[in-house]
Amino acid sequence: MSRNILAPPVQKMSHGRNYRVNVVHDDFGGSKWNGLGKKSKNEVKGYQEPDLYGDDDDEEDLAANDIVETSSGGYELALPVPKSFYGGLIGMKGNTKRRIEEEANCEIYVPRQNEKSNNVMIRARERSQVCAGLRRIRHITASLRQKMKPTHFLAVALNSGEVQEHFVELKKKILEANLPGIDEALFMPESSIHLTLGVYVLLDDDERKKALAELEACRPMLENLVTPFDLKIKGLEIMNDDPSATRVLYASVEAPELQKFADQVLAHLQTTGLCATDNLTRESVKLHMTVMNNRYRKEVMKCDDSFDAREILKRFGDYDFGSAKCQVLHLCVLKSRGEDDFYKITGSLEF
Repeated sequence: MSRNILAPPVQKMSHGRNYRVNVVHDDFGGSKWNGLGKKSKNEVKGYQEPDLYGDDDDEEDLAANDIVETSSGGYELALPVPKSFYGGLIGMKGNTKRRIEEEANCEIYVPRQNEKSNNVMIRARERSQVCAGLRRIRHITASLRQKMKPTHFLAVALNSGEVQEHFVELKKKILEANLPGIDEALFMPESSIHLTLGVYVLLDDDERKKALAELEACRPMLENLVTPFDLKIKGLEIMNDDPSATRVLYASVEAPELQKFADQVLAHLQTTGLCATDNLTRESVKLHMTVMNNRYRKEVMKCDDSFDAREILKRFGDYDFGSAKCQVLHLCVLKSRGEDDFYKITGSLEF
């Protein structure tokens, strides 16, 4: 019996794993009988694990342009990575970092938390190995980002003019109706009413600057649209199917031109790696102005997970909040307050 069957060659893998190499018996094909394709006795074909991170897109990541050749003849890349990712890159007892180094055949240096630099260093003998390390780090940080809560959102402010005035008027009417289970804590503050066009995870100044740069890159999308955008806000709807167990009550928004722009901005920002999980799979933005949200009440008191909106919809379902114009988008910090009681604004796109 063949020695390759009784004692097959073994391939050492990462984490101390060993795998048997399955020999491919090409000589059982037609080439044997034709005397063709003979191979040396020492040549063994074995299974080779593909690079799941991709090997033909090195230059698609702009960071690859910053790879430099060192004086020793190797290559290195200083890759800016927010400190929030360091724990995930290192892994338990350094296992994740070691796996990256073994798979990409490179050396990774992750700064300590007290270091000022936020550059993860990737070093290797070949440029392709640095690119391989880059791909793996990108894959891990993208996965970690999807598990993080959003930090910022893109907003159209509606906290002025007739929309705000009609919002206050509706809030007063609902509270005066003394409906069971309805109280002021459910309402969005009138100083903060807005439309949300997207949510993002921005972990440091570099990412916030990048987000604003990507937002500015959307300006050419405005060329074929009519600005400022006209908005009409009328009618109440709920996010779920059961009005007796409502979590979010919102006002409907009609704004065809803004809808086109918002969808294009969404598609562009989905390519940046900065989107929160909720934004990654959306194909369109749902334009709406939140009026009541049970989450606001739960933040200040113990209460049920929902409220009964049936009577509100019956009495005020076709309520007209009026109209507004939009000529600026704001990148805002979630759960914050600025000087005018609106959200803290990181930056804006004016048009």
